[in-house]
Amino acid sequence: MNPIRTMRNINQNLFDVDPSANALDEYDSDAAELVRRAARHLLKARRENDAAALSEASKLTFEAAAHLLGQAGGSVYVRFPIMMTARLVELETALLAAGTTTAVE
Repeated sequence: MNPIRTMRNINQNLFDVDPSANALDEYDSDAAELVRRAARHLLKARRENDAAALSEASKLTFEAAAHLLGQAGGSVYVRFPIMMTARLVELETALLAAGTTTAVE
């Protein structure tokens, strides 16, 4: 069992999986695609101060969370998958931003 301090760090590799692996894509590729789309909209919203893109990112985040909740059988407390999906969108957006910054440099 993993210690609680280790498990609190969502970015830490807990299960000795290849760091380049995309666990969400392996678990549910449809939800992973929704997360990627939401991240692209969120990045656009932040860069261009685009309210429509922000609204679309929010909508896609809720769709991905609902999809993951459905996969879990609906027995999970509703806010948890929404918070986790929002965190995944933030991480994916950060990766997109970092990739764009690296490409520019």
